[in-house]
Amino acid sequence: MIKPFDVRDLLLVSKLQNQGMLLNLEEALTKTYRPLLATLIGCLPLQGTGIFTYICDEVEEGRRMAGFAQVRMRKESSEADVVYLTPSPSVAEEAITIWCRLLEHLCLEAGEQGIQRIFARLPEDGPEVEAFQQVGFSIYTREDIFRLVQIPSDLSHPERRTVRPQQPADSWGLQGLYATVAPRLVQQAESLTAREWEATPGPWLRQAKREGYALEDKGEVIGYLRIRKGHTGHWLKLLLHPQAYERADELIEQSLSLLAEYPPRPIYCCLRRYQGGLRVPLEAKGFHLFASQCVMVKYTTVRVKEPTFKLVPALDKRAEAATPMMKTHCIIHE
Repeated sequence: MIKPFDVRDLLLVSKLQNQGMLLNLEEALTKTYRPLLATLIGCLPLQGTGIFTYICDEVEEGRRMAGFAQVRMRKESSEADVVYLTPSPSVAEEAITIWCRLLEHLCLEAGEQGIQRIFARLPEDGPEVEAFQQVGFSIYTREDIFRLVQIPSDLSHPERRTVRPQQPADSWGLQGLYATVAPRLVQQAESLTAREWEATPGPWLRQAKREGYALEDKGEVIGYLRIRKGHTGHWLKLLLHPQAYERADELIEQSLSLLAEYPPRPIYCCLRRYQGGLRVPLEAKGFHLFASQCVMVKYTTVRVKEPTFKLVPALDKRAEAATPMMKTHCIIHE
């Protein structure tokens, strides 16, 4: 039986929380994720937490099938992310079966709540991908994660700062930059709006500190970098106009000079495959490929409730054939 978490499941969640997989590398590499804590926070009447936990606890052929899934609803959006699943396939051979059952249930629940798209990030070509594909998820892009252990000393202090802090007025310019960089299939899957490019951090329970910076040319935003400060590592995302790749070195150097002001921790840069022009400049600055993941999406069916209209008895009559009428002329003869 699959059901939402309640307090009677505390022992099960506590037992399984260290046997699962955190699906989003950004969270896995920048902070410590505690599934049990996330479960309890999701039960509180707080706005903006958005974590829902679903429990699988069944007995099949004398064997217990136990696990749980966590999904995060995106604030002010019809989208959600699968963030945690347990047990991991490396721990239990029945894991894929449990995953499929949990995913099918949470997709139905999400559809009932008006969620139209559910996203997940998984290790590339791993057995986990097959489980998601079995319940209707599809891959729409792939990401490579590059790692830099230490910032080179010559890049810590640039001669001048050529990027500026992101401003609210940049949202539409950044949306246009994204539309130029991302393939149409990716844009259709993500349906990003200008709100997605706001650098203002979300609620303290959901996001770490993040900052955005824009690179301009003749008043047009041609490059963008976003830094997310983490407890165990920092996360870097880059966007650069395809016709401005000659400024890739500059954008990366500016990123590293800003990160030099953060506590010294590993830096992870996420590049999507269609951003291939940034890979060589990144590696030239000391970054090395660390991991790869695929980004998946499932479109849910949303139930639409429509009112049923009942005719008033006096009006609820079948149409009857009309009797044809003929107009005659009477001629009187005298």
